[in-house]
Amino acid sequence: MSSYRLRVNGTEYRAEVKEISADRALVEVNDETYSVDLLEFGRRSSATVRKATAAPHTPAKSPSHAAASRPSAPTATSAGTVVAPLPGLVLQLKVAPGDEVSAGQLILVMEAMKMENQITAPRNGSIRKVFVSEGDNVGEGDALVEISRPEMTTL
Repeated sequence: MSSYRLRVNGTEYRAEVKEISADRALVEVNDETYSVDLLEFGRRSSATVRKATAAPHTPAKSPSHAAASRPSAPTATSAGTVVAPLPGLVLQLKVAPGDEVSAGQLILVMEAMKMENQITAPRNGSIRKVFVSEGDNVGEGDALVEISRPEMTTL
């Protein structure tokens, strides 16, 4: 994607952004891969960096659509509303109100910039509300679905 030469405290580094979404980036620095949580994309701020444990995801061709497909990091509010990580078109809705979902489960597919983006559940729970339909255009930050937390039990 993008390559940079950086100097930090007098030491020079070679960095390449491999993948980037609204809240996460996969960055290779001197042949080491790191997953970076972006706290405020496009503004001066801090970021959380951790060493990636898996190889970067390589988009694969979708048999039913000319665009490539890649998972998008789920973006959710503290209330459980999953929001669009970027503007796009809702292609497939995989859940309905009342459905139980697990963290990482595919909840919808949207197209943005000729790429299919797989939007996954950020946590376990049940679908409380669905705010979009297949064919809807959404903007970055628009509500997609609301996921309620699972019921708590006592021992």
